[in-house]
Amino acid sequence: MPFSSKKNASTRYGLLVFLILTLFICAIFFYIKYSKVNDLTNDIKQLSELEEDYSLIDSCIVVLYKADNNSRLYAVTGKKEYIKQFASDINFVSSILNNIKSAADGNENKEPKSLSSLVVQKRIRTQLYLKLRQLTDSLISVSTGIDTSNATFKINEAKELTYKQFKTLVTVDTIHTSQIAEDKKFLQKVGDLFRGKNKNKVADTSVKFVRTEIKLDTTLQSKNFNKLQLKNMNNYFRNLYAANNMLKKNEIAILKLNTRIITEIVSLLKRYKDKEISFVQINKAEFKSNIEETFKSIDKIFVLSLILLSALVLAILYNLWKIFKNESDLIHYSQKASQYAISKSRFLANMSHEIRTPLNSVVGFSEQLTQSELTLQQSEQVNAIRSSSIMLLEVVNDILDFSKYETGKVSFDHISFIPFDAITDVFNSIKIQAINKNIELNKEMSIKSDLCFSGDPLRLKQVLMNLLSNAIKFTDEGSVTLKVEVGNLSKKQNLLKVEVVDTGIGIGNEDIDMIFDEFAQVYYSSTKIKQKGTGLGLAICKRIVEFQGGTIGVTSELGKGSVFSFEIPYEIDVDNLALKNEIKTNLEINGIEGARILLADDNKMNILLAQTVLKKYKIISDAAHDGVEAYELFKLNEYDLVLTDIQMPEMGGVELTRVIRANADREKAKIPILGVTANVLEEDRKKYIESGIDDLVLKPFSERDLIDKIATYLKKN
Repeated sequence: MPFSSKKNASTRYGLLVFLILTLFICAIFFYIKYSKVNDLTNDIKQLSELEEDYSLIDSCIVVLYKADNNSRLYAVTGKKEYIKQFASDINFVSSILNNIKSAADGNENKEPKSLSSLVVQKRIRTQLYLKLRQLTDSLISVSTGIDTSNATFKINEAKELTYKQFKTLVTVDTIHTSQIAEDKKFLQKVGDLFRGKNKNKVADTSVKFVRTEIKLDTTLQSKNFNKLQLKNMNNYFRNLYAANNMLKKNEIAILKLNTRIITEIVSLLKRYKDKEISFVQINKAEFKSNIEETFKSIDKIFVLSLILLSALVLAILYNLWKIFKNESDLIHYSQKASQYAISKSRFLANMSHEIRTPLNSVVGFSEQLTQSELTLQQSEQVNAIRSSSIMLLEVVNDILDFSKYETGKVSFDHISFIPFDAITDVFNSIKIQAINKNIELNKEMSIKSDLCFSGDPLRLKQVLMNLLSNAIKFTDEGSVTLKVEVGNLSKKQNLLKVEVVDTGIGIGNEDIDMIFDEFAQVYYSSTKIKQKGTGLGLAICKRIVEFQGGTIGVTSELGKGSVFSFEIPYEIDVDNLALKNEIKTNLEINGIEGARILLADDNKMNILLAQTVLKKYKIISDAAHDGVEAYELFKLNEYDLVLTDIQMPEMGGVELTRVIRANADREKAKIPILGVTANVLEEDRKKYIESGIDDLVLKPFSERDLIDKIATYLKKN
């Protein structure tokens, strides 16, 4: 079941991660789709603007040809309507180019600006050409306006004028020639116009300057000769003027022909343009259809992605809700389990109190009987009673210890102790079990007898007792060896290393992993009858060692024995307080004779046991069966110490302590109070100490435990 739940949890979290990744991929897809659609829209817009620019440029070409033709007509005829039409065409072209330039300002293309400059140059050069042509025609008109047919002067026939020099007459005339257009294609002319090839040839293609040199002999030979020469000159200029007029007429005809040609070209271009527009419209329609289909596909993908995304979001929300619900259930079950563990611990504590109270009498009186003079048979019977009671007490302790470790409400003392003495005490107490089974119990201790540690000696003894008891229990022949050594961790800390080696039945490899589990016992058909107990001993040992920062393990081979080992780090007690306390306790025990103690317990057997122990040390005692009676005795008499049970009718030990501490006589209220209890829960012990009780004596107690506590506080008082 735990494996299945872990697998389901990992599957849910894996699905959640997958959904998040899918959501992230969908978000990237939407972003790319949005950017691509924007780019496609911009491209379509730029394409349409580009086609519009091309059509405007075509219009500009036609208008420029028309403007050029009007400028030539004005140059020939001098009519103002042509120059007005020329200016209108140039302004139209300029406005179109300005519009193209403003539309292209956001781009890097600078051609519209260049075209505008070309149009401006054409306007300026055309105006200069027209002015020059008018000036030339004016000069020709003045030259030909001389009237030679009506000479008013008289030639002196009798007188001859003779000059000794010659005169050269230079005449410059402007002849407007109408050249036949070169056989160039229309697109080549357009290219020449934009490349500026014809911008410097405007005047050359329509006007020629004729320089005529006439060398005249100014020597007047005779009157008739001069007259003849003058007549020839006049005839020459008349012919020249007539030729010029003829040239103008021919040029006008050529220009009109040029106009018809341009009109025809425009008509052809218009038809071609119409076909092109029709073709473009068809392509646009197809392109639009393709774009619409593409957008529809994108929209379908978008809708599908949106549905998928919604499903993913719902799945994520559902999984989050499931995770939240499972966590809530887990917290609820954890709280219930914690409450159950606390209730179980409380129940076991109460049961412990009920069991420990009669056990206190059994263990205590059996101990007292062993110290009295008994026959051999009586001694064996008392030992049997004592051994049985101790075994029962160990079972109770195991159950209670496991309950405390399970709830985590266990504490460890940090007192000074001598590990050599603690280990020796356990070894000596367990020796009787080895003797009874006729097996050897050996000890190898590499540790100083005066070395002091700071820690919990009782927990160390508990671990050693469990390991040695198990080793003896499962060893029928051979030996059990206890090995102890100390290693250095630092200047302030040592590592206690302990091994328990036996030659018993051993443990199989398949059972080693479970040997430290709760309630685990290895099954052997031939020896199962000998394996008695709760199955908690090794589990408790493991928790005790690990809670103190140590490690525990086992190596074993079936049929050859086992080696249990553990290591626990301990702080070094450099002050050797354990040695000092031991010496001090021995001195204190010797000085307690004649002390007077108030006993309070509702169990007569417990009072009898306590009085039996106290009499051996010549201590006077008064007994009370409840707290009320005990307080009355306290007010009437002077006592050195109060020994009270915690749970009593009418007034318990805690209430008795409070009323004693509240006594008006402050010196009397400071009397040492020891509480006797079978409750081992840490929170209860803390509550007892906070009420004013100086220390606790745990049931069942031994004679040594009771006398040590009494001697300690009597000496203080």
